[in-house]
Amino acid sequence: MTHDLTILYDTILFMMSTDGNVNNEILGGLEELGLSQYEASAYYSLLGKGMVSATEIAYFSNLPRTKIYFILKKLEKKNLVFINYQKPLMFRALSPKDSFGNILSKYENRIKSLKKIIESLQQINENGLKNKGIEEKRYLVLNQFSTDSKIIELIKNTNESIDISLNHWGNVILNASKEEILKAIYRGVKVRILFDFMCRDDSIILPNAIDKKSAKISTNMYIFDNNSMIIINNDGTKSAYFDSHEIFVPTLVSQFNDTWVKMETVSLENNKVESINL
Repeated sequence: MTHDLTILYDTILFMMSTDGNVNNEILGGLEELGLSQYEASAYYSLLGKGMVSATEIAYFSNLPRTKIYFILKKLEKKNLVFINYQKPLMFRALSPKDSFGNILSKYENRIKSLKKIIESLQQINENGLKNKGIEEKRYLVLNQFSTDSKIIELIKNTNESIDISLNHWGNVILNASKEEILKAIYRGVKVRILFDFMCRDDSIILPNAIDKKSAKISTNMYIFDNNSMIIINNDGTKSAYFDSHEIFVPTLVSQFNDTWVKMETVSLENNKVESINL
């Protein structure tokens, strides 16, 4: 938000330096920085005019003359206007750079305070849920491109094992990460893959170092070091990433292991998966 305010401030300074009619975007920006509609109009009208009278300001800004003194006094309190109190009263706009720099500093301090309040509210919420035996969890939903990138990232960080279950469409996903899987095998990572019975014979080439079995697979799933996983929908367009804190991760790990034990090791010829030696 601070960055956005800085951009807004720079934009206002640039637009104020150009000639032309009063721009609604400038006035809107001034209002976002804390000025009222009347204050924004009066301050904008003062810019670049030096010392002017209240009557002139009312004319330039099209504001009611009965309210102009009150508006200018408020601008003075905000360090945006200098008032010469010798009669007749004269007014001059102060430097936008200096004036709005102070306003931005106030916003930054306000944002810091709001962040602390939000953190306190979050803590109150979490403590309340914990006392009721409820724990809030989140997971990441990824698109197809992010899924491939996330899988490759997790493979690179895997130290011990990668377990994969693939339905008849899943070989497309496996092909995208095959090179990283080969590198993981060279590092000593154990890789097991459960293929669906419907996997095509020419869809992928895998090394003998990968343990392979066939089973009835409905869900594409990658498990990394038995504590994090990615579950991918049937067409590979979306996926969800879960870490070890999710309660069902150990359950799905056990389910994979049970299926693995029940199924016989696949004959490469019967499984129609071509092998290559490392």
